[in-house]
Parts: sequence; C-alpha cells; structure tokens
Amino acid sequence: MRKDIILPGLALVGGAAGFALRRWQLASAWRPEAELFTHGAPATLALLGVLGAVLLALLALTLEERRRPENFLAAFACPQEGQLTVLAAAGLLMAIAGLLGLGDAFGQWQNRALEAAAEPMSSLASQVVTCLLALPGALGLLQMGRGAYRNEDSDTMSLLAPLPALSGLAWLFTTHLRHGSEPVLMGYGFGLAAAGLLMLAHYYCAGFFFGRSKPRRAVFCALAGAVLGLTALADGPAWWEAALTLAFCLSALALARALLLPRSAPEGAAQS
Repeated sequence: MRKDIILPGLALVGGAAGFALRRWQLASAWRPEAELFTHGAPATLALLGVLGAVLLALLALTLEERRRPENFLAAFACPQEGQLTVLAAAGLLMAIAGLLGLGDAFGQWQNRALEAAAEPMSSLASQVVTCLLALPGALGLLQMGRGAYRNEDSDTMSLLAPLPALSGLAWLFTTHLRHGSEPVLMGYGFGLAAAGLLMLAHYYCAGFFFGRSKPRRAVFCALAGAVLGLTALADGPAWWEAALTLAFCLSALALARALLLPRSAPEGAAQS
C-alpha cells in the first residue's frame, strides 16, 4: 500500500470535508445573539463524526512500526521536484504571512485610540513575535526543501530547521491568548488544535537534525494538523493567519509524504 500517497490524500480529503462541514455548522448552528452553537445540531454532529473518523484512521495507519532514520537526509531526502515546489510555496506563504501580520499589528496599534474594542497589547505583541519568527522560519522551510532535494546537509540548514516549529509555538500562544477567555471551545478549538499539532509536527521534523527522530509522531501530527488546519480556515481568520495556516499545512503534508516514502532500512536499524 502506497501510504505516501494514500495518507496525505486522506488528510486533504478530510480537511476539505471538514472545511465544508464547518461552513455548514457556522451557517446553521451558530446563534450570534447568544454566541453559542445549537446543541445537537446535525452540522455539528456530522463535523465531529467525520473529523473523528479521519483522525482515527490516520492514527491507525501510522501506528505500525517504522524504521528510525539516523538523520534528516535519511528520512526526508527526495529528488522529486514536486516536494521542493511544495516546500518552496510553503516558505513563500510563511514569509507573506509574517509581512501581512506585521502590517496588521502595526495598523491595529495605530488605531487603538479610535477603537472601543481594540485588541489587547499583549495579543498584538504576541502576533508581532509570531510574524517576526515566521520570516526566518520561511528560510528554514526553503533550506529543508533544497537540502532534501539535493541530498545535501549543511550547518545553515540545521540552524534554521527549528525555526518553523518556534514560529508555530508562538502562533499557538497567540491563538490561545486571543481566544482563551472565550467560553465556547467549539468557536476556536479547531484552530487551536491545528496550531498545536502543526507546531509539534515541525518540532519532530527538526528533531531529525539532533538525533531525536520520532517518525510516527511526526507523520501523525503533520497529517492531523493539516486536516484541522484546513477545517479551521472555514472560520475566516485574518489574512495573515490564513496564509500561515496554509504554509504550515503545505509543509506538513510535504514532510509527512517524504517520511512515508518507501526506503530500504539499513541493516540493524532500530524501530520507533
């Protein structure tokens, strides 16, 4: 079974279904006057059922033992131009997200005196940190894509590789800070879970540079994060956050596919 095709495909289909069902839920089950979702609405049940089934399927299909590559190139080396293109697109989107987010934060800061319900300064500061980290994080994705394509390692690549995960950590903190006081988890839970899973996926991928390879965790977090990230786009986030979500989803899918490619295990390789 070609899991390098089936699992990313399942994640894309699940994310698309989640996006459509989330739009249905927001249109039919959300009560803006009470800021609550209708209990037991068909759209909510369908959304949770489909996402639960997809995530369980991904978990089951990634549980089998997989060889533990010794380093990044042993795990991700792939001379296919498609992977390089996807990671390059993800890096470009991450850089665009960083620039858009910085512009958005600056605009909100300038208009704070004119807006009654202005964004708290702590939230704006966290957004600025996230977007500043996204700029070198974009370089990290580009370096990882180029290194995997050319099968070449470098000190620069190992230095930049953890930065996408660091940007994801700041993004997770920003999401929690912005929505953590809201009483209804359903309103922001998909975006928060996506940020956490995508951050972990890139953290585990960066771990291959430092002798801490966890292929099964990396694959599951990447695919599950992509499913929930595509679902969360239905919430209509700000442009910078939508671009950042797409960047993380694209890179996660590309890295997960590289990990799933059939490779010959070295003699005596450990399993994870």
